[in-house]
Amino acid sequence: MGFGVFDGKAGSRVAADTVYGRAPLGGQEAALHATLYLPKPGGRPPPLLVWVHGGGFQGGHHDQLQIRRLARQLTIEGFALATPEYRLGAGEADLSAQTRGRLAELERVPVAEGADWMAGAAAIAATEDLARFMVWLEGARAELGFAGRPVLGGSGAGAVTAFNAAYLAPFLGLARPEPAGILSYSGGFAWPELYEPGKCPVFALHNPFDEVLGIGSIRALSQMDPALELIEAWEQEHGLLRVHPQETKPVTFGRIRGMLEAWTAA
Repeated sequence: MGFGVFDGKAGSRVAADTVYGRAPLGGQEAALHATLYLPKPGGRPPPLLVWVHGGGFQGGHHDQLQIRRLARQLTIEGFALATPEYRLGAGEADLSAQTRGRLAELERVPVAEGADWMAGAAAIAATEDLARFMVWLEGARAELGFAGRPVLGGSGAGAVTAFNAAYLAPFLGLARPEPAGILSYSGGFAWPELYEPGKCPVFALHNPFDEVLGIGSIRALSQMDPALELIEAWEQEHGLLRVHPQETKPVTFGRIRGMLEAWTAA
């Protein structure tokens, strides 16, 4: 893949809109793209964060300003970030035959209260795409040179997809490398019975009064899993990375870098 300059001063690089796979969408085959950000070459193998954008499975894009800001803060400190596109608004007909064959069994698994929209075909298609991307990343490990297992993270529906890749994908029989951890910003998980406490470290930041994606499902997981760190921050804005508007960038991004460092080294 071809890398260009991302931040000339820091020496970081970017490979924009790299095709990592194809999948059906609305009767056609859609190319799936990803953007990868790497730090200045010559240093240690960088820990990798796979960041999934939000948008309710109907909108959003992997090249959002928030993601580019996150990439800048990570790459200048020697970390890497990869952000995949996934199918938006997918229906059941867009799912793989393997996944469709598991839907009847999945329907028998109770869905958390208020989480029906997180359990639909669009969310499951995004799970397929993230699993596909994780497999593609592993195949590109020698070229990208990242360290350890990747951490999954996202905001809103992106955080939901990170949970789905960790806990729903195995139920559906979707192959993917095990993640090193999950960073959830205003996220949740629809199937608490599929959650495995202690499987990987989880950090969650959520406003208890979030009206876009309620805190109920993530709060329930935190009660199941003492190792899940949940910060309930009433000043947090939906999907944003800071605990409150006055939190400084060094604190916000330092928190993320600290978890990446620890989890990928484990």
